[in-house]
Amino acid sequence: MKDEAKAKNEEFFRKVNEEIEAISQTIPATAPAMDFLCECDDVECHGKVNATRSEYESVRAEPTHFMVLPGHVDPRVERVVSSNDRFIVVEKEGVAARDAEETDPRDAE
Repeated sequence: MKDEAKAKNEEFFRKVNEEIEAISQTIPATAPAMDFLCECDDVECHGKVNATRSEYESVRAEPTHFMVLPGHVDPRVERVVSSNDRFIVVEKEGVAARDAEETDPRDAE
């Protein structure tokens, strides 16, 4: 699969997660975890990442960081920043990082 298609997949899932997070604004950031979409570059992935709003916000604080399920890291374009038993936080590198910054839905806010 072309890198551009993978990047578009990540961008789509990030935008959906932003909508999920926006809808969840009525839920306290300390509330129990909720499901977000795995933000990996696999267009066939429909996995759910279980995270609290505060965990999600922590990942989104950096436009090059994404939440993915264990086993969904693409070492060609990203490195692991942190992990727990539910998800891995990856940081995009090189062209993928630039694309993530340019397409960050929060950049327009």
